[in-house]
Amino acid sequence: MIADHIDSAGESVLREMLSRAAGPVLVISTKVGRGMFHLGEAIVEQMPSDLAVEHMDIESLLPANGVQEDLSRYRVISSRWPWLLNLVYRIPIFYYRKYLRERVAPTDLTRLAQELERVCPKTVVCVSHRPAFWVSALKSRTGGRFAIWGVLGELGDTLGWRYLFWNSIDAFLSPVPAAVLRCPFPASMRFAEIELPARRAYYEIRWTTTPKAKFLVVCGYWGQGPMIRVTREILNTIPNATVEVVCGENTNLLEEARRSFGSDSRITLHGCVESMLPFMQNCAAIVTKPGISTLLEAHAAGRKLFLLRGMPVAEDNNARYAIRNFGAEWFSVDSLRRWAARQEG
Repeated sequence: MIADHIDSAGESVLREMLSRAAGPVLVISTKVGRGMFHLGEAIVEQMPSDLAVEHMDIESLLPANGVQEDLSRYRVISSRWPWLLNLVYRIPIFYYRKYLRERVAPTDLTRLAQELERVCPKTVVCVSHRPAFWVSALKSRTGGRFAIWGVLGELGDTLGWRYLFWNSIDAFLSPVPAAVLRCPFPASMRFAEIELPARRAYYEIRWTTTPKAKFLVVCGYWGQGPMIRVTREILNTIPNATVEVVCGENTNLLEEARRSFGSDSRITLHGCVESMLPFMQNCAAIVTKPGISTLLEAHAAGRKLFLLRGMPVAEDNNARYAIRNFGAEWFSVDSLRRWAARQEG
């Protein structure tokens, strides 16, 4: 039970939908950025306790060329040339090419088919367009006897969901209204507007007391963002602040931060961590790119959100939603100063 937490209409719709899922249920998410995988974990927690559920990532079920396309290439581009993502996320040809290729020269999805045969799910919940693409492609070519439920893990419209095998999808769960989305939804498909959940532990720390000047700076599992500059600006604006900086897998960033901050006792640096929970539990404010799981978890925990510019389109949509609904603000010295003054007041 989530302490001191009242269901919103969107959360009630999610629970009601999940209570109707025929089991066994297989939840397939993605490890691209890790946020969708955490969202998948949160959805598993919302499932009825008597339902047989398994959760895995699509990358473990794809051949090497599929992982290269969906994960490895995306990581390189987003780390080195993020401006290129404006082309990928705004021009349909990139997603349409992938869809057309699967119709003409299908990828070998033997591992995915074998896992479906092992689990024998009646419902496959696909968190993100990546697993939805591959599972719907397989179902369209083999006629699998399971329902596919897609879950939009972004807070706005996205090209990724438009080009997949929609006639194989039975339900779509979305945090934004259908009118916002330009997807070719089949007439027979059920659409449900839901509230995306965070993992239960983050709701449970909502009312914990935290130091007023304790900050968490994090930019996703890959550590993509101006975290050193931001940390300096926090300390220059609020001299009594302490900052936890989580660099994730970005070992170059971690080494640069060590050189930049030396033995400054106000700063604690971390590389990869098992969970963000202990860091959120002990901070009052979070400075982050608008990745989906960090936004959902910070909001569930009741922490102040300061946003940095993230990946184009998807994280732009996430940022606008968080500013409108989660009380988030763009990070700047002025916004930081105003928030600090309110804390002291």
